[in-house]
Amino acid sequence: MKQDILVVGAGIWGCTVARILAERGHKVHVVEKRAAIGGNCRCETDPETGIEVHVYGSHIFHTSNVRVWEFLNRFTTFNGYTHKVLARHAGRTYFLPLGLALVNQYYGIDLKPSEVASFIAEKAGAAAEPPRNFEEQAIRFVGPDLYAAFIREYTRKQWNRDPKDLPAEIIRRLPVRASYDINYFNDLYQGIPSDGYNVLFARMLDHENIRVSLNEEFVLPAETDHPVYSSAPVDALFGYKFGALTWRSLRFETERLALADYQGTSVVNYVDADVAWTRIHEFKHYHPEDRTALAAPATVISKEFPADWEPGAEPYYPVETPETRAKLAQYREEAAKYPNLVVGGRLGAFKYYDMDKAVAAAFAAVGEE
Repeated sequence: MKQDILVVGAGIWGCTVARILAERGHKVHVVEKRAAIGGNCRCETDPETGIEVHVYGSHIFHTSNVRVWEFLNRFTTFNGYTHKVLARHAGRTYFLPLGLALVNQYYGIDLKPSEVASFIAEKAGAAAEPPRNFEEQAIRFVGPDLYAAFIREYTRKQWNRDPKDLPAEIIRRLPVRASYDINYFNDLYQGIPSDGYNVLFARMLDHENIRVSLNEEFVLPAETDHPVYSSAPVDALFGYKFGALTWRSLRFETERLALADYQGTSVVNYVDADVAWTRIHEFKHYHPEDRTALAAPATVISKEFPADWEPGAEPYYPVETPETRAKLAQYREEAAKYPNLVVGGRLGAFKYYDMDKAVAAAFAAVGEE
């Protein structure tokens, strides 16, 4: 006999778990505290322009995981959007990621692809080995000039901490591309769901064995007689009994403008300290196939401001510190006392997941590796 299963949270991890278990014949109840499904991928259609606005910041799906790609393509098609990001620094605009175009523009030189690695190595000089913090790690990869111009102040804004106080492992790789390729991602596949993220998640949950309850806060009982898959913040799940984990939050200022095009691309990073926001998103560029929307004399932008997390705010990025790691270990020990409880997703696992990694983690949670 198939068990009834409770899934807490209707983000990408929870929707994936629910769909797989429903297709195995389980009756699945999805409980979501918000008024809508989709987690932080949730979008809203601007009523005046028809533009799909990413409410919680831009989400671009990209992956090299064929199984994840094929799974999501059961519920949507992707539009082939290719992510390109610009950076504003000292009144000038540069192409990201760090590559041949940016290096030549910044230094006013004309390097060939074969010359990039030695040029950056010379700029980096004798780096600390092993690097003791984020700053030393970044300089080791890109040199002090590019670090100071494009990484240091952006990082300080993002984390509200001196990069010297951040662990080196935050930045495992930061290659300077020896090419003019300005595709932000290196994955095999990328794009935006052609019908939008909301339709994708609705289709994932559209199954006879799935029912969804919105505006419902889940409270973990002392014991459960049926499996629970929870993507709630793990500290909140256990009533903060060991204290709150450390998160970074975001806030957004979104506005409609009477312009056909505000910045010419979907995302521009503002890397200087004298600008309060870190990024501006312009959402119409995510659907280049929608020629009518692109040509319309209106657009929607959103300025992104990092913020300290406090109770009631949305947790976005886990902040790892020795104190937080100790608390997290206690919460994981507590979760292990519940044989029917599986904790996962970005908030449950206290991990920053790209969307494809969240789907892959959901596969693993239900034994679909």
